[in-house]
Amino acid sequence: MLEFEHTQLKLSQIAQQVLNKALDFGATDAKLEINESIETGVDILNGKIENFETSYSSSISLTTYIKEHHATVSLSNINQHNIDNAILKAIELANHTEVDPFNKLPDRELLIKDITQDLGLFNPVVISNQELINCAIELEQLGLKCHNMVDKSDGASIAIGKYNFILANTNGLNQGYQTTRYNKSLSLIGHNNNEMQTEYSSSSARDFNDLLNNQLLANQASLRTYRRLNKGTKIKSGKYPVIFEQRIAQSLIGSLIGLISGNNIYRKLSFLHDKLDQQILPSWFCLHEDPFVYKGIASSYFDAEGVQVSSSSIIHDGYIDHILLDSYYARKLGLKSTGNAGGAHNLFVKANFNGDIHQLAKNITNGLVVIETIGHGLNITTGDYSVGASGLLIENGEITYFVDNLTISGNLHDMYKNIQLISNDWILNSAIQCGSILIDNVNIAS
Repeated sequence: MLEFEHTQLKLSQIAQQVLNKALDFGATDAKLEINESIETGVDILNGKIENFETSYSSSISLTTYIKEHHATVSLSNINQHNIDNAILKAIELANHTEVDPFNKLPDRELLIKDITQDLGLFNPVVISNQELINCAIELEQLGLKCHNMVDKSDGASIAIGKYNFILANTNGLNQGYQTTRYNKSLSLIGHNNNEMQTEYSSSSARDFNDLLNNQLLANQASLRTYRRLNKGTKIKSGKYPVIFEQRIAQSLIGSLIGLISGNNIYRKLSFLHDKLDQQILPSWFCLHEDPFVYKGIASSYFDAEGVQVSSSSIIHDGYIDHILLDSYYARKLGLKSTGNAGGAHNLFVKANFNGDIHQLAKNITNGLVVIETIGHGLNITTGDYSVGASGLLIENGEITYFVDNLTISGNLHDMYKNIQLISNDWILNSAIQCGSILIDNVNIAS
């Protein structure tokens, strides 16, 4: 495999040189990010290589400040011969930008000082190209053997990546680290008479050995495809209890995080902007952020600005404990950064039910399990929610037929309040650890 062209020490030295030059050339402050990435991916279809690619890339993003003016320039590679011109260009641009007193470096006291623990984020794997190809071929073959009605492939993929970066600024920040990320996925096609359906399964991890093994991933993809083949009659339009399977449940939590981000709260784009002191979810609902999960997909030592991150309660007993802030919107709101520039880190939603979708369905006479949504039908200002969907009918406590061409709608404010149960059937190695969610009185149109 390819190796990084620069050590962490070398990146740190380059970063400090760039910052020093920026100050020498007339900037009052500066910040930069240097990145290296090495990625390899293989796509297999019907036992043959559709695509195999290994790439190396590097970049520098530099922001210079002239008092309350700022500008950013980017270089597509770490080439020190181009750095002087980039610095001069950034300073020239900064002199022509509008004044923005809120856009400046993070407060010095909030910046990370030292990395003192190992989060297990860098786990390079020794694997040849042929081994990688063989693994993807095996994954596809196993998927085609699981069920006789699921006998066509829509492709198997494996991707591996190594990343190396430094963040630095003239407030004393100069920190970075190396990470790895791995992914494998399988998409299958099933048939029943004239009906064909496709479904997939995937697995992500910081360590290649922590990915789901090929047999388990193949079983999962085949089962998800097969359950779509038992197609039933349409569900009548109306209000029903609805179980949002894990992948869809995660998107509901992701929307919630967006609604309580400083950006949307400050600009009053979120329908929750005036409800920060109100109970917005059931009294038992808790959402926690933990950036320090060992080998966590969203683990981090600091945020995208270099601000120290911390474990914290975001929502407790249905109330918002704090909104997610970067330095810019924190200043606009008269607050401090919460270390969430770039987003949240490893979210955990407290479960109040032990079991999977089948156990959740046992006390439902008529309802639906949503297994797929189509479109991005959320108006964050009003909370109005409407998406295309497909799912599985619930009849007398049993999950029965597959139905599609549905519309799920409502207001997200009401939907959050109507959450009845959250199961503990989490997806492993996920940035949002949330089980399936049962919500009452959801509008379904067929």
